[in-house]
Amino acid sequence: MRSSVGLSMGTCGIRTARTTEDGAWTDGPRFDDWQLSPTAQDVARVVRGIVDTPDAPESLGVACRSPEERTEISDALAEEYVSDVHLIDETGAALAYLRPGLPSHLKTIAVFDAGDSGVDVNIVDVESGRSYGSTRTTAMSGAAFDVVVREHILGLGIVRAPQSRDEDSALTAFCRGIKEALSSHLTTSTPDGEHILLERHIFELSIARSTEEAAETVRRLGLEAEFYPDAVVAIGGTSNIPLVRSTLERFLQLPVIVPDKPELVVAGGAAVHATHIDATRVPPLVSHRPALARLGMIALPIAGVIAAIGLFTALGSSDANQPSSTPANVGEAAPSTMTPATTSTTSATVSPSPDIPPPPPTTTAPAPAVADSAPYVQYQQPHYYPPPPPPPPPPTVPLPQIPGVQMPVIPLPVLPRLPF
Repeated sequence: MRSSVGLSMGTCGIRTARTTEDGAWTDGPRFDDWQLSPTAQDVARVVRGIVDTPDAPESLGVACRSPEERTEISDALAEEYVSDVHLIDETGAALAYLRPGLPSHLKTIAVFDAGDSGVDVNIVDVESGRSYGSTRTTAMSGAAFDVVVREHILGLGIVRAPQSRDEDSALTAFCRGIKEALSSHLTTSTPDGEHILLERHIFELSIARSTEEAAETVRRLGLEAEFYPDAVVAIGGTSNIPLVRSTLERFLQLPVIVPDKPELVVAGGAAVHATHIDATRVPPLVSHRPALARLGMIALPIAGVIAAIGLFTALGSSDANQPSSTPANVGEAAPSTMTPATTSTTSATVSPSPDIPPPPPTTTAPAPAVADSAPYVQYQQPHYYPPPPPPPPPPTVPLPQIPGVQMPVIPLPVLPRLPF
């Protein structure tokens, strides 16, 4: 099944979400504790790690908070040699995920993105995504709520004040866990149940003023915008707090929609956006020429190369088998020292040159043709036929026999020895 992964970057870290074709989506690996205030290079390294996994998604999207951050992330991805990553702004990513589930009568909504460092409010058209106004407030933030819990825990004397950076990070994570637990529970306690850490109503009394200021910001923006919103959609991790929803409803007199797992809406929207982009991508053009013609275009050059190689091979073997006494000119007679070749009745003969008399006819009948002979003629090396011997001289008249004469044997005298 086709899947896609989306990433969103916040003050606390990087969040990921994986979606599938049937609309289901799950949390990806959490990166919110390994790096505070992540940079564009951190996002690029996370993307590289996702791409290198065995179950890498087919589509990948990243949500950006500003045009400057979009440029930084694009450059960081190029340094990591990662391509085909689709970048989208956070509001567009949120709409890409929320649009299919919103009621049809909602034309304009106020996206209330409550994050760790503040609240981003954007009034947008649901269908086109056009923005009618946006603002940001730091009156309410997740970090401010963590400080409220931290001061309460230190005031109880259950834990001592942190003495190092690691202890401070551990205490911050512990206080964030208490805050998240109060979103679904009325009270929190130590694991052994001996000490009550914090109750919800005490926590809500501490954050009520800041929550009302954030709701008032949304109301003022709606009055200043071209269209007043039909509803408020609260996303971001801080939107899990029940007091946030009730305060927005009371101040704005509008329906407030809080999706399931609002902290992953932007990451999930980036994944949905990447899936839509890749699904509508035009496939590469494919030639509709018949396969036989394409095969001929490939086979003809190959056949020509093979024929050329065969021709050069045949010429080379023909030159190597020629006798060394071949005359330079056609009309020049071959030397008489060449041994005549025996005529074979099964091989085809080549007609001699015009200046050489034809060979004497043979009395041997040619061999009958074979019924299933090969459909081609096999040419062998041409044979040399010497000229016929000259005709014998005419007969001569025999001379009469003369009797032989016996010559006398004359003894020679013995010569005296010379005196020296």
